[in-house]
Amino acid sequence: MATAMRCILERAAGWVRVAPAPVASLSRGGVSPRAAALLFSTDSAEAGGELEIEINDVTRENLKRQMLYRSQQRGWLELDLVMGQWAEKHLKDMDDDMMREYWKLLGVENPDLFKWLTGQLEAPADVAENPTYQKIFKEVQAKINLAGENSRNLSGKPWLRGWDDKK
Repeated sequence: MATAMRCILERAAGWVRVAPAPVASLSRGGVSPRAAALLFSTDSAEAGGELEIEINDVTRENLKRQMLYRSQQRGWLELDLVMGQWAEKHLKDMDDDMMREYWKLLGVENPDLFKWLTGQLEAPADVAENPTYQKIFKEVQAKINLAGENSRNLSGKPWLRGWDDKK
């Protein structure tokens, strides 16, 4: 108990980069120890979705469950719905290469991913070339285009700019 509390306090203070227990459980699920360490890194730029994953017959189903969970529990309701529903439909049919590409996409920060998928900002080349991003982007754009023009911001900029929006 004391060790666990010490790890929590050190992590909160920024002294420890990795919580010991999750790394072990993730490494059994197909994620390399280095990748697992980056998942719990305090440096978000270092963990930016470029994690190598090991996919084989033993780890494939466990990794799919991890990706489904990460897709449904991103922390933004809009992305939870978009990514979670897409993952539910497509994860079961993904080959290993597509799973690697989707894993990279799951490492992207929520604000960036949301703006790229909704067309508020153009995605950088490495993300725009990702085949899973292209499929999700197409689906999101198709759903956006179903709504009338009066239901969205036509300028392509975020709806909320600040407290002085009424000006």
